[in-house]
Amino acid sequence: MSPTYDVVVVGLGIMGASALHQLSRRGARVLGVEAHGPLHDLGSSHGQTRIFRRAYWEGEQYVPLLDSSYQGWRELDAATDETIALRTGGLFVGSPDSKLVQGSRDTALRCGINHEYLDAGEITSRFPAFHVQPDAVAVHEPDALMLFADNARLTYLTRATAAGAHLVHGRAVRTLSPGSGGTVTVVGDGWEVSCGAVVLTVGGWVGRFLPGEIAPAVTPMRIPVFEFDVAEARERDHLPGRFPVFLYEDAGGALVYGLPRWRSVDGGLKIGFHNRQLSPQDVDGDRRPPSDAEQHELWRTISPVLPAVQPTGRGRSCIYTMSADESFLIGRSRELDGVCYASACSGHGFKFAPGIGEVLAQLALDGRSTVDIAAFSPDRL
Repeated sequence: MSPTYDVVVVGLGIMGASALHQLSRRGARVLGVEAHGPLHDLGSSHGQTRIFRRAYWEGEQYVPLLDSSYQGWRELDAATDETIALRTGGLFVGSPDSKLVQGSRDTALRCGINHEYLDAGEITSRFPAFHVQPDAVAVHEPDALMLFADNARLTYLTRATAAGAHLVHGRAVRTLSPGSGGTVTVVGDGWEVSCGAVVLTVGGWVGRFLPGEIAPAVTPMRIPVFEFDVAEARERDHLPGRFPVFLYEDAGGALVYGLPRWRSVDGGLKIGFHNRQLSPQDVDGDRRPPSDAEQHELWRTISPVLPAVQPTGRGRSCIYTMSADESFLIGRSRELDGVCYASACSGHGFKFAPGIGEVLAQLALDGRSTVDIAAFSPDRL
């Protein structure tokens, strides 16, 4: 591994895979390095499905990245026979004064995002799986998508390779250091590579490479996600076409997300808390498996709204790499010249991969991005 590259992408989760694709299509000599296999489950990008939505309750500062990502997902889906993005619509349910409903509606109105505002009767008549309280309301986003996570990552890597990118799996990067002539040296066990720039997309491991700049601002967290079965008589109501991807905020502020089952996906409905059951996690340590008690806590929260769902005992533990304000950290390193990064994605980053990949490619090759990413600078923290 002695050649000099324009860019080395370290970490090939969904952000790194997207950046590799963007760099290769721009003609850069690019190397992607991943410590594990192509479909490992130790980071935050693995699994079957994710939600894409643009009526973003978290704030309109995300919308430029969401707009470019929406186009990117549609283009990737059209470019392959694999299913990458399925238009299911999105339903965001809560009380009229909940953060979820207010934020989703505000972003949709301010940014011209196609949506409907539904009362309780309209929710249950149009989406019969949902049983809501009389005072419940929802923002319905018809263009929301269900993304197929493993398909997306592998398609990005395949297309990057076809465009000339080199990939290496199973080799860990240990350090990044300044090289001669403004280059960066990427060092592993018994190998090193020099390059003009590094794209660092290693999720919870980011602090090891930027200990002074980023490590204090990120915390890897374990969070479980579960599969639920559906009572046989109600299965039809929980399939795409009648059952959208959804978010639900209860009276106590607990936020639950869920996705329908699809014919190419094994298992049941995917449902999890977004803001509950989080605990600090050593990214190199053993990951505590989900417990029945955790699934039953989730079931008690969601069963009043989805009464036909049934616990299965099946689930997995995932990693959220969190910042203090639960937003992104994207930028060029002040600690190491020539290094740009994206982390932490705080549990809601996957949907942004096409847009963030393009931003990272621009930062690596041009030194600046055409998208305003000031809101995601670590300086705010």
